[in-house]
Amino acid sequence: MLPLTGNDLRAKLPSSRTRVVSRVAPFDAMWAGISPVLAFFVRDGALHRIDAVVPYCTVALVVSLIVFQWFRISSPLPRFFSLRDALTVATACLTTVALTTVILFIFTRLDDAPRSIPIIHFMILVFGLIVVRTWGRLSGMRRWSANGQPRCEDIESVMVIGATRLAWFFSTMVEELSSAERRIVAILDERPELINRTLNGYSIIGMPENLSAIIDEYATHGVEINRIVVAADPESLTEKTQNEVRATCDARNIPIEWLHKIFLTSRAKTSESSKSFVADLNFAAIVTARPYWKIKRLIDIVVALAMIITLVPVTILVAALVLIDVGVPIVFWQQRVGYLGRPLRVYKFRTMRSSFDHKGQLNPEVERLSLLGRLLRRNHLDEIPQLFNVLMGGMSLVGPRPLLPVDQPIDIRSRLQVRPGLTGLAQISGGTSLSVDEKGAIDEWYIQHASLWLDIKIILRTLLVLVRGNPRNYTQLSMALAERQIDAKNVPG
Repeated sequence: MLPLTGNDLRAKLPSSRTRVVSRVAPFDAMWAGISPVLAFFVRDGALHRIDAVVPYCTVALVVSLIVFQWFRISSPLPRFFSLRDALTVATACLTTVALTTVILFIFTRLDDAPRSIPIIHFMILVFGLIVVRTWGRLSGMRRWSANGQPRCEDIESVMVIGATRLAWFFSTMVEELSSAERRIVAILDERPELINRTLNGYSIIGMPENLSAIIDEYATHGVEINRIVVAADPESLTEKTQNEVRATCDARNIPIEWLHKIFLTSRAKTSESSKSFVADLNFAAIVTARPYWKIKRLIDIVVALAMIITLVPVTILVAALVLIDVGVPIVFWQQRVGYLGRPLRVYKFRTMRSSFDHKGQLNPEVERLSLLGRLLRRNHLDEIPQLFNVLMGGMSLVGPRPLLPVDQPIDIRSRLQVRPGLTGLAQISGGTSLSVDEKGAIDEWYIQHASLWLDIKIILRTLLVLVRGNPRNYTQLSMALAERQIDAKNVPG
């Protein structure tokens, strides 16, 4: 098998793109101001004490605008408003009311507002926001049905085999894109306990082994089945069911759609590729079998957790500065190659403004990196979120840095045998002044010689690099290159 190289992955790794700063819809802002006033009116039948109403309503409006911006509740298109969007709106409303209550309790102990006001406020706020969005969705559907989709007199009747997630996805696509041409009349499934239950509103009426009889029953009621869609993995269906479906459709000249051909085939190819990839890496497993690699993960967890707790004030300060400087989101991710070649999302605080302005126009590159961004990068404070990568197991405190696709060395097999590091030997031996090949040699040397004492020295030298700069370490580089030449000579053949 040929060595796995960085070139194999360079065209495959996506990176996150920053989003345009969120907007707050005019209705949302208006309703944020009206809903607390309505809460007092519903509670008392009138606005008796303006001095009690104004403080609550003012705080509620300010908090609402901040929370709505944070949750980006105005971003989803009304035509595609979904249950998930509704849950986001409800969460934003609950957060708004909770923060308003806490702020007023701290300063006034809610002496001027009845205790039921926050509850009523929440109900009015969430009701108005969701009703308007639901109306927008229904209006959009009516316009789509009238103008975007041709109306057909002959609607194809479809019967689905398998109550699966794929069946749910297919039924949703039919409703959204082709409801004027197709209709799902029923779902069949091999599991008797699912009979008479529903999936996405469609009834599960029987078992596929009785397909012929079920089609005849529908025909007696004037419903002709025009197509069978199999949403179950054929390997999960019994031979009796598969034979019944094929025989019935052949005899009645009913076409069959196998949804697994679109989804499951590509998944199987990916699985086989992953197995080959891991097998190609097993040659170096002996390197990480040394005792230190067995306790290194425990050390990572303990130290990362301690650092996260210690750096809470710094993290909050940096997050607030990023929010003010570049807006939301304050954290972004880049996808790198991780342990055993698995995809790894490396998280960082944002240091660059959005690529596009609110009109969708491209921002000049020189204007995107702010003074604060340069400061955070110079001191590596933008990498604080990677402590959570360490805690979750995707990274280690010390190890080969997860590189961008363009920076991958020619042979990346050995470096992928270990978890990538928050800092590494190559990063304190010259960093960006090293070539790709030089970084690869130093990382390979570290993997061969990793120890607790070496990791401690790397962490201490990382702190010095932040203060004194990062010149090339010619001694370390010479040792790494020399050992690589010796290893190359000792390879058989």
